[in-house]
Formats: sequence, structure tokens, C-alpha cells
Amino acid sequence: MAKVLKSAACGKQKRVIHARRRDVLSERFEGESGPFDSRHLLISALLPASVKLFLEDCEREVAALCGSRYEHGKTNQRWGVQPGSVVIANQRIALERPRVRSKDGREVPLRTYAEFQDPRLFDNAVFNEGIKRVSQRDYQKGLSKIANSFGFKKSSVSRRWIRATAGELEKLQSRSLSEMDIRAVFVDGKGFRSHGVIIALGIASDGRKYVLGIYQANTESSANCLELLNDLERRGLASEGLIFIVDGGSGINKALDDKYECSNPESRRAIKIRCHAHKWRNIESALGAKAEKAKTLFWAIRDAKDMAEAKVISDSLEDLLGDLNQSALRSYLKARNDLLAVHELKLTKSLRRFFSTTNPIESLNSLLEEDMRRVKKWKDSGHFQRWLATFCLASEKRMRRIKGHSSLPGVWVQLRSLTESKRLDTKEMVA
Repeated sequence: MAKVLKSAACGKQKRVIHARRRDVLSERFEGESGPFDSRHLLISALLPASVKLFLEDCEREVAALCGSRYEHGKTNQRWGVQPGSVVIANQRIALERPRVRSKDGREVPLRTYAEFQDPRLFDNAVFNEGIKRVSQRDYQKGLSKIANSFGFKKSSVSRRWIRATAGELEKLQSRSLSEMDIRAVFVDGKGFRSHGVIIALGIASDGRKYVLGIYQANTESSANCLELLNDLERRGLASEGLIFIVDGGSGINKALDDKYECSNPESRRAIKIRCHAHKWRNIESALGAKAEKAKTLFWAIRDAKDMAEAKVISDSLEDLLGDLNQSALRSYLKARNDLLAVHELKLTKSLRRFFSTTNPIESLNSLLEEDMRRVKKWKDSGHFQRWLATFCLASEKRMRRIKGHSSLPGVWVQLRSLTESKRLDTKEMVA
């Protein structure tokens, strides 16, 4: 059976061959060079065995509704076949589908056929192929070549991709954070050509990493960072007992001080850790050729066994920087307390290394840049955010759990004692 389809977009005709049900079930097909055995066809993956299994399932459902062939007295009866299509193996397959009618002439839908007609199956296929870096414009090249398949227009693929990625954006922006048990948050800004964004990456108690949210902004100002933080809190992020790991950006540091009073040990609701790598680059740039004299002392602060030892090393570094470069000394003193916070939390050695830099979120940014580099021009903000959210969620699956995560519950207990106890004592005094 052949059917001619006409494309309204280009006016061309396309011949679509619908696979005959009896041919598929008897494992005989018609090829370009004549009849040939279906075993060769299956081996070459031109027509997967799933097509035959699907039709066999349809046949079993028809038998359950109508009984065996030529059996009389049943409520329903076979009513021939009709050209149709299903989604199998990431592509829509044209084939003949069986029909069933009741005694009063009403069409009886087949559950098996209806399930494979679900358009979401193809939406998922398009989305998965897009994640695999198959260009929308070259989508047909990325699909498996299956006999009797419809060809898809670029516009059709684009619409389905938009629908699939819009769902990913909605998922990222609306999912609850309260169930994740997030206590540590990395915040950083990233630019993608003409668009900028602030991204928050969270660490759960089981060591897994989650992209918590995105906020599109061309500058990492305190107002923009505050908008992101407020949105995370509305969606379930705790309002106290948190760790924030940030670089030296003034915007995010001011937003954290305004919202969580991180700089005030008596009333703080969160602890802020400055990225050691960023701070050392600032000091190194100021010292120039003299940087080697201070490098060992600077990193020894992080690797000290406890806070007492870290403060002794810090005093030695301050004396050295005072002799070498007063500007470098002032740069260090501004971040001193935030650098020593890794010892205040009594972190293990592996967790100190992890929480002392913004490497985790910078790795995420690198993955996003790699995934999104193919787009030369963003049509609008919606186009940009849909792609960004899609690849943020895809990157979550590629990120490993942090080393030493079994110690995190103890860290959270120490964190709460540092950010909640003094404020509770003050409330009790007022009461």
C-alpha cells in the first residue's frame, strides 16, 4: 500500500510506504531489489524487531476483543486495516494498523496503538538527540535510518525542541528545594555572548550537586544576586544555617551580608567562605616576582590542622605581606575571616579542599559553555533561558558526588551551632 504526501512548505511530493501488517508478521518485506528475508533487515537495523513486537501486541489485543478469526458471536468484530504511524526507536514509523468496531458500528480504540501515538514520545526523542549535540537543522542525520519512516521538517523538530526545553526551564524554576536538604551553596556569574546569568549550585547532605536556580543579568550586582537568593528561599532553601562559597565579587558579598549578616559573628544566619584560589591570584598579582615568598604561607593556612594553627600562620603571612607590599596586605585582611571560615566549621581535609574554592561551579560553567557554544545568536531571552536550563539539568547527571560526603551531617550540626545558637540566646533574653 502506498500513499503520496504533499509538503505544504516546499510543494514537493514524498512517497511514504506503509509496512503491511501481514508482511511484518510473516517476516517478509519488499526491498529496493525485490523480496528479501527479514533476518537481514533486522541485523542491518533498518527495521528493528520492536516494530514486529508492536504489531504482535496489537494482534493479541484484537484477538482479546474479537476472538479468533471467523469466530462469531463476539461483541466486537475486525474491520480491516488503516494507514497509521507510531513512534518507535526515536522516529515515527508508517505502518498499517488493525481496526475494530463494535456491533453498533462504533470504532473501538486499541490501547496498544494509542500508547505509541503519544506525541510526548517523540518530544523526548528530539530532546535526547539535542542533548547528544545533534543540531536541529541536521536532525535527520542523527536519527537511525528506519524503513518506512516519515521525514521530519526542520520547523517541526524546532517546535518540538522548544516544547521540550520549555518544560525543562519550568522544572528548574519551580522544583522544590526543601526536599534536597541543601546547606552549602556556590554562587557565580557567567557570560554567554550577549547574555549574562548568575547561577547557584547546591550541595545536599548526600554529597550530590544540584543546580538550584538561574537569574539572567548582565552584571553581578548586589540587587541581582539578592533577587536570586530570595527566589531560592521562596522555593524552599533554608533561611539560616547555610554555607556560601563565593569569589571576590563585591555584588554577591554585599548581598550575603545584607540578607544573612555574614560579617557579624553575633547575628549571622550563614557563613561565607571566600575562594582561596581567587584571593591568591589577587595577592600574587600585587606581589609580582615576590609572590613565591608568600605562596607557601598562604596555602598553609588552609592546610592547617585547626583554627589555632591557622591563625598563627595567618599572623606570619600578615607580617611578610606588610614588608613586601601594603596593598597585598590590605587585600588579604579584607578576606581574612572568610578564608579562616573553613577551620571554623571544623571540616575534614578533603572537605576543606572542596569548600575552599569555587571550582565546582566553575566546572559547571565550563560544561554549559561547551554545550551551548554552537549557538551563534540568541533570538531572545526565552531562547537563551530554555537552552541554559536544559543543559543545567543535563549537567547535574554528569557531576559526581563530593569526596568525604559522609562527614557532611556533622558539618551541618557545627554550622547550626555557629549560626543559630547566639541568636537564640538573644531572643531568650529579650523574652
